[in-house]
Amino acid sequence: MTLRWNWAGALALVMLASGCISQEGEGEDGPEADAGTADAARPDGAAHPDGGVEADAALPADAAPEPDAAPPPPACDDEDDQAPNQSPRAAKPVEPGFSRDDLYLCGGAQDWFRVTLAAGQGVNVALAADPPETDLDLALTDLEGAPLAESAGEEGVESLDFVAPEGGDFLVRVTGYGDEESAYSLTISSGCRTDDNCPAGSACNVIEGICEPFERADCGRDDQEPNDLSNEAKPIAPGAAIEAVICGPDRDWYAFEVEAGASIDVLVGSDAGSDVDFVVVDGATGRLMGGAANDARFNPERATVSFLPAGRYLIGVTLAAENDADVDYRLEIAGRSGRCALDRDCDDQSPICDVEAGTCAPVQGVSPIGGRCSRGEDCGPDAEGCYVGGPGGHDNYCTVQCEDDDGCAAVGQDLVCARSRGGAVCAPACASDDDCGRTQRCDGGVCRRRDRCETSDDCREGEVCVAGGFGGVCSLPLPPPQCGIDEGREPNETRAQATVIELGASIPGISICDPDMDWYRVTVPAEAAAQVLQVRVDFRRGVDIDVYLQDANGNDVGVAASADRNQEVIEARFIAPGDYLIAVDQFSSDRLEDTAYILSTAVEPNDERCTVAGGECNGTDPLRITCDEAIGACRALEGDGQIALGALCDSNDDCGDDAEVCWTFEGGERGRNICTTTCQSDRDCADVPNTTCQVFEQLQVAVCLP
Repeated sequence: MTLRWNWAGALALVMLASGCISQEGEGEDGPEADAGTADAARPDGAAHPDGGVEADAALPADAAPEPDAAPPPPACDDEDDQAPNQSPRAAKPVEPGFSRDDLYLCGGAQDWFRVTLAAGQGVNVALAADPPETDLDLALTDLEGAPLAESAGEEGVESLDFVAPEGGDFLVRVTGYGDEESAYSLTISSGCRTDDNCPAGSACNVIEGICEPFERADCGRDDQEPNDLSNEAKPIAPGAAIEAVICGPDRDWYAFEVEAGASIDVLVGSDAGSDVDFVVVDGATGRLMGGAANDARFNPERATVSFLPAGRYLIGVTLAAENDADVDYRLEIAGRSGRCALDRDCDDQSPICDVEAGTCAPVQGVSPIGGRCSRGEDCGPDAEGCYVGGPGGHDNYCTVQCEDDDGCAAVGQDLVCARSRGGAVCAPACASDDDCGRTQRCDGGVCRRRDRCETSDDCREGEVCVAGGFGGVCSLPLPPPQCGIDEGREPNETRAQATVIELGASIPGISICDPDMDWYRVTVPAEAAAQVLQVRVDFRRGVDIDVYLQDANGNDVGVAASADRNQEVIEARFIAPGDYLIAVDQFSSDRLEDTAYILSTAVEPNDERCTVAGGECNGTDPLRITCDEAIGACRALEGDGQIALGALCDSNDDCGDDAEVCWTFEGGERGRNICTTTCQSDRDCADVPNTTCQVFEQLQVAVCLP
């Protein structure tokens, strides 16, 4: 049998929602924005390299129990050959690797097994009743029978993980609810963090943290072999790329070293239609640091691990397929230096910033409600799960659902009931803006969204306007990217830093990367009024670049954002004279290296002129509803936040505080581009004149419209 890693499902659970409550709201808005909740219970059998339940009872000095003077007789006619093992003193000695599918629990009895573990050694214990709906329960105890880890669901499929705090003997207990009796299987698998922890003929499943049978595959052979085991990992330096081959039964390991504070980007691109996944683990401890295990629609797969402690790290690559067909892939890593300054700089797997060292660290020990966490196992028994908020470790905390602040005060100090999608959770009260996401500020102990905006001029000093949900939201500025740098044009990551370019110019060889955005400013002269302003960006295949055109007030004038072209073109008709801002954004790339693109602008002659009666401006997209008949050009309405609910608008900043959005999502159909609100039923539209609640399933929103 060849070891298989079920990364596609298990890694997603480990990284995003294994025992966690995950946020799916906009940006970094956390629970104050509409955040999602998931089942806080850990999936059956989903063990983790760091996992297990911390022991809360010391082992007695005598390492092995004394046998009963008279072992009890078999408890029933179907008793198995492990009997007599119905008491802790009569526990049957077994070893990690024990697996039987022909055991039987007699009614009213308990079955006990004794296993010897070294300090730090882990095991996964799995129980399956036959039939599975029979309610059997599982526990691992000390020699006195005090539980150290338990699994007690309503049916008979149970699993637990345990890491021995000290070397010695431990007991496994199988019980039935009431007088239940049943046939059952029991497996005790060796725990592991790296392949070095496993015996010959097996290797470590780093997702489940257990040793599994392993044999080398006959496929997926390349120049990097042998690298099927983590202790055979081939060195790769940050900034390098490796071309390799993999198949379903194959595993490939690579190793890299970093200095303290380094952040690493990893990208794995493969043949079209294939599904290659990867993990990043600490080479010394085997702790999971990150990875990517999406389906075949996500190609390449990419992940970032931030502000690492100095040391050696491993990348494990696998193919989500059962067959032995070879798949070519390309592995790239890129490194960046730096230091974390606060928890918000860290990622979900290591959410705590060690400010003195400038590196991100995992949670140590068990956290109370309101304490930091990466996953459900980090939380104490009173917590329902680990809430994972927006990017950064600042809003990862152990929590329970709540109805009000009084309910949170009952389970922990300095907790507030914060709204989330479908309910609310107890969140630690913030003390300063540093405890919140970049798009939030601390207000009365709660992290709340910063102001809505069209440009950074709408924000407070030190803030910038970023895209988010219905329109922009003010944010603390991001650190400048360490890629996509062009001498003479940088910095130009924000509107305020836009590089001035000449209308009609074509600029080749501009660099960009995923974290980068390039802004430019171009002026349309008066003699070009009502003509067509063209903006074009050319780039290589394998890259997805989007282009945005705005007027000087931050109103959208044009967008080109296709997913499968290597040229994006905006043609804005009925253009008015003045300054325009061009934003070039790399959405994704099949490489970590910088992309080179060409930016061209031009004015194309046009005999058309807008008129109020003709309504030409109502057909512009993005919408600019005001026609300047003197020059025949369309301009965006400048409502300055004074437009009432139900009145015409063409951008969010036109509307008053009562409105959630200027609805412009139907091609500028006049009369429906109004200041309005979202709704759940017609009664929610009473304040928006002459409207009903209309559902847009594709956008997953309902809005009050005429």
